[in-house]
Amino acid sequence: MKPASWPKHMREKPRASGEIGYFWAPPTRVVKAGFTISSEALGTDYGAACNRAELLNRHLDDWRDGIGAEKSLDVRPGVGTLEWAVEVYKRAEAGPWTKVSKRSRPEYDRAFNLVLRHKTKYGSEVGAAPLKSITTLAVDKLYAALQKGKRVERRLTQANKCMIRMARVWDYVHSRYPAMFAVPTVNPFRAVEMEHSRGTTRPASRDEAYALHAGLVAAGEPHLAVVPLVAFEWHMRPENVLAGHLTWRDYRPKERPNSVRVLHHKTGEVVWLPLVSQRGEAHFPELSAYLDNLPRLGAPIVLMQPKPLGNKEPGPAKPFLLRTARNRVRKAARTAGLPDDLSLAACRHGGMTELGDAGLPEQQVIALSGHRTPEAARGYVKRTEAQREAALLKRFAWVAAAREERIEGEQEGGESRNRPPVAESE
Repeated sequence: MKPASWPKHMREKPRASGEIGYFWAPPTRVVKAGFTISSEALGTDYGAACNRAELLNRHLDDWRDGIGAEKSLDVRPGVGTLEWAVEVYKRAEAGPWTKVSKRSRPEYDRAFNLVLRHKTKYGSEVGAAPLKSITTLAVDKLYAALQKGKRVERRLTQANKCMIRMARVWDYVHSRYPAMFAVPTVNPFRAVEMEHSRGTTRPASRDEAYALHAGLVAAGEPHLAVVPLVAFEWHMRPENVLAGHLTWRDYRPKERPNSVRVLHHKTGEVVWLPLVSQRGEAHFPELSAYLDNLPRLGAPIVLMQPKPLGNKEPGPAKPFLLRTARNRVRKAARTAGLPDDLSLAACRHGGMTELGDAGLPEQQVIALSGHRTPEAARGYVKRTEAQREAALLKRFAWVAAAREERIEGEQEGGESRNRPPVAESE
């Protein structure tokens, strides 16, 4: 016999495990009339099921009364699931999502979708799993599954980004809806022992960057050939150049004909680089000469030249897809006999590393690269033999100067700075 407090439209159903499960199902006629929730599982906790059923009943009453209240996250099907948690995270008016730049949001959404749309061994999606059912063991298995790739054996970076971003979602939603989580609770996405690739991007040398440029020109890619030089010389991210963020209006504008405007889209920093020194010498003679003679296909400097189809005239030039550009760069590099690890990203790393080889202090490095902090730039300035040699030269020059000072001090009966003074007796 049902208790007097039993909510309307709540039903019970025995499960195979022997537990009693609850669900909410409104009359079929209201669903046919346009009510959007046909049924919803309420779990096995009687108290939580009653609370949820009462909330759904109030929503149904509002619909019947014609209030037309917008269905919020708290009355939509699937409340308390992982997908619901992601929506809560993204819809919070003053939450962490508001601090994520518009440029980075598609990357976050991709990580969220990789997790939420991942199929379990039972055929259901991970996003449909209740938060209370997600364990550290389950997330460990998910982490391993997300590493599998089609073209590469392991995609550690992809899997790590998914774990990091889902951990932020879990922390935020748990602080607002603690009743939706198991007690005691541990953030299973933060408990994962993440692995990190030992390999780093090998910085390209100046000769390699210009050889890749020449290889792309020889392969019939004159506009794509701009990217290795811009990445090496101006430290602009290749994906930003390919996306059209370097335009002809940025290069030698009327108000500054001897400069180029480099917009670092990730940080929002704008760097004006002089193309000519105060003494009239060209800073980037090869790159400037190439751009001065490059045909203009549109507003962006780098565009993919359209190919005619039959008797039809070619359409307008479009930006390169990142995958298309990478494939063409790889093909041109192999044809030219260049190393397989020579990429557009390697050219940018190489240009940054050259700043370190030149002995530039960090403030000058970030002034050229557009990074906001020295810490952000350090990952691109690789440690090289040239830097070690320069450091050793400075070290031994200091040693020689100290030795000479000590000898002079001994000859004059004075004190050396490398030897503590002898205490005078009273």
